Amino acid sequence: MKICLVSQEYPPETGGGGIGTQTYLKAQGLSARGHDVHVVSSSWDRTPREYQDGGALIHRVAEPKVSGPGFESSSYWLAYSAAVAEALHVLCDRVSFDVVQFPEYCGEGFAFQTDTFAHRKARYVVQCHGPLSMFAEHMGWPDKGSTALQIGTFMERMVIHHSDILLASSACTAKFCAEFYQYPLSDISVILSGIDTARFSPAALPVELNGDPRILFVGNLVGSKGFDLLLDAVLGLRKRYPQIVLRTIGKGDSEHVARARRKIAAAGAEGNFDILGYVRYDDLPGHYAWCDLFAGPSKFEPGPGNVYLEAMACGRPVIACNTGGAPEVVQDGETGLLVPPSDPDALTMALTSLIDDSELRRRFGINGRAWVESNVSLDRYIDRVEQIYSDAISR
Repeated sequence: MKICLVSQEYPPETGGGGIGTQTYLKAQGLSARGHDVHVVSSSWDRTPREYQDGGALIHRVAEPKVSGPGFESSSYWLAYSAAVAEALHVLCDRVSFDVVQFPEYCGEGFAFQTDTFAHRKARYVVQCHGPLSMFAEHMGWPDKGSTALQIGTFMERMVIHHSDILLASSACTAKFCAEFYQYPLSDISVILSGIDTARFSPAALPVELNGDPRILFVGNLVGSKGFDLLLDAVLGLRKRYPQIVLRTIGKGDSEHVARARRKIAAAGAEGNFDILGYVRYDDLPGHYAWCDLFAGPSKFEPGPGNVYLEAMACGRPVIACNTGGAPEVVQDGETGLLVPPSDPDALTMALTSLIDDSELRRRFGINGRAWVESNVSLDRYIDRVEQIYSDAISR
């Protein structure tokens, strides 16, 4: 098959999020099976270029510069969509694609899909990772009634309805998109995010706790991801576990992170926190190997949560919240513990349970690895993607 994957995020230059990670896995997994794979992604230095990444050919699109008083996010989304359309028109003259896949988030394919839908030769696949509308509903951004939300959700609605196949990374996301965008739920195929189980695999467990539990958090350092809640929980557990360490990986608003560091310093707890910021995807397995347990108490995770799957693949027990798509992959009492969102007491209790019970951690880790291998290993993931693409082409 000749496949084009459109994704503003593609590592390492513009990666870091779930959309970029899944696009990378698709590109490398499909090209390794002999498919002709191209990726259209953004260039953050605004320099268009083309290069080979493994078996996939990457086309970086110069990001549009949209600035000045009155401009906001939706102005950029519209401009970037037009830039993607221009790049795709040129590329499609070179390659007769069978499948072109777009993300739903902020309507990257808006200009190209709506302009070319009646004349398309390729099948258009749209992958729902978690739409802007879901962020507004569950995380408070963008503001309801804002221009950004109105235009962004219009663009998302258009790309969803200008598709031949609609995919979702979780049943939670599928249900939300079906209801919000009036799309038949029965026509949405759910494919849970894939995990490279060779890259993310169990390493030797850290030495026995001996009073110094190591907790890992991977995600944006914002309140909606549970960062603040986890920070407070660890501060509160210092009396019981003086050597407890929370390592955080992910970007955050500079002022938000500065406030967190001031809070830590005021408590004299600098030795209990390791705030690393952005870490390359290739380096993540080493951090999962470092920890005794993974905690990601996000208030609402639209998809299954790549970080939960990565931690499980590495044989580490997981703490997540019983909302969104997290319960689709974290089985409470089997691979980890689920707690109510924004509940500090429940989070503290879950942390204490895992810290104090090495056998429970071991059992959850073994079960989690087995679940990932059986359900979302890279080979199984690519099998499903191939089948979906083949079905789309044959229609």
